[in-house]
Amino acid sequence: MNNVIKTYNPATTELVGEAEIVRAEDLPNIIERAKEAQRIWKDTPIKQRKRFLKKTMDYISANMDDIAKTIHNETGKTRIEAINNDILAGLAMIRFAIDFLEDVIKPYRIKFKGIRLPMIYMGRKSIIHPKPLGVIGIISPWNYPFGIPFSQLITSISVGNSVILKPSSETPLTGIKIQEIFENVGYPKDLIQVIPGSGSEIGSALVKSEVNRIIFTGSVSIGKKIMEMAAQNLVPVTLELGGKSPMVILNDADIERTVSGALWGSFVNAGQTCASVKRIYVQEKIYNEFIELFKEKTEKLKQGNGWDNPDIDVGPMINENALHDMEGHVAKAKEQGATILTGGEKNSILKGHFFKPTILTDLTQEMDAVCEEIFGPIVTVMPFKEISVGIKLANDSNFGLFGSVWTKNLEKGRKIALKMEMGTVSVNNHAYTYGIPHTPWHGNKNSGIGKTHGKFGFKEVMEQHHIHIDKGKFKEDPWWYPYNEERLQAQFDMNDVLFRKKYQKIFSLLGKLKKK
Repeated sequence: MNNVIKTYNPATTELVGEAEIVRAEDLPNIIERAKEAQRIWKDTPIKQRKRFLKKTMDYISANMDDIAKTIHNETGKTRIEAINNDILAGLAMIRFAIDFLEDVIKPYRIKFKGIRLPMIYMGRKSIIHPKPLGVIGIISPWNYPFGIPFSQLITSISVGNSVILKPSSETPLTGIKIQEIFENVGYPKDLIQVIPGSGSEIGSALVKSEVNRIIFTGSVSIGKKIMEMAAQNLVPVTLELGGKSPMVILNDADIERTVSGALWGSFVNAGQTCASVKRIYVQEKIYNEFIELFKEKTEKLKQGNGWDNPDIDVGPMINENALHDMEGHVAKAKEQGATILTGGEKNSILKGHFFKPTILTDLTQEMDAVCEEIFGPIVTVMPFKEISVGIKLANDSNFGLFGSVWTKNLEKGRKIALKMEMGTVSVNNHAYTYGIPHTPWHGNKNSGIGKTHGKFGFKEVMEQHHIHIDKGKFKEDPWWYPYNEERLQAQFDMNDVLFRKKYQKIFSLLGKLKKK
């Protein structure tokens, strides 16, 4: 059995390097070391943790191009996308953690508000003490091999957890680069450990282990298996899965800006993004105008190796299998009657795994190209007449990660967004909110469960430890032993006072709450 994973640059097909595989039998020791590191780290003062975060931010900022080169070498993505979509998004999460860490971890009191109910809680209080869960297992994808796991990692360690990161087998060197960053900054040993290897071996072992949460980003089918495996030890999971994101474009949309948004939303990272635009629904009045301009701009996109040439827009597919998948999707679409408006084939002029940005038209909602997830630069475009129909078409999917509405009428856009069944719906933009660390990132339907990012993401990796304090103001409560006729009447009195507005019984009830 091979002891290393070899990685290749999909833009050039050249060998990039090798990563040593971690075996499943090594995992128990790795977890024990992570637990020990976490026991120490959780008691590290907040100010000191924030100093570590600041040093991490400074280190990444100073070494940004070197990190971007590793990302590019394994994914083939352009230099601009490696920096903006992976590294800057990660840096934004560090800044968010530094700015809001105290707010997230400080204890807070639950206020017993209401008109009558708090009477029964007199002399009592409840306080929530947020605490780290322990060891967080992160299983990350190849499409954003730095940005996705790094943001989840920062969220986890900033509140006091340790992390075991299993990077994609396509991008293990980026995972190793992440570990090097934390080692160079000087974090405690074993706080962040990276375990390259296959998903079926080391990934499964991690999920079946007794870590305190699994955060997985990837396919629906694997996500379901992870949930099943994690259930063996009742390990909670956060799943960010697939997408089939729609754009709903109204007649009053700014055509130029909307087409530019559709262009980037559809083909960023060569369409290998869970939140990519995959279905575009355009109101009939502007459909032809939109299609004409969208086709024109799509055909002007430049493909190639985007490291040395900043003019390159669209990079390659991750590997040859992914390239063949795109060819299969197009062939099936043609067979079912769709029209290839542009693209639809491998870019044979280039050496790497490049597939031309593709627009499909003349579709029905039942066609595979409209229903199935396509992880590449293929987008469908369909017209609709009534806004209600556009909303219905957008919601007609098993996925619900991201969606967008495009209109000059912002209030109309907001109301339409409220009717769309996705975790996030944006008005006049698409997908970029992943880079806003304050906002939640989550899916509905088959797009996943749980949240990352923002204060929502912090709560996923923390226990909300509830402490309830009773001052002992009363000698006994009206529901304590011994049970007798007086206790029974107290229950009726509570019902009358608290829920039936029979205020005259309050004195009878208070009389039963015997003071010490």
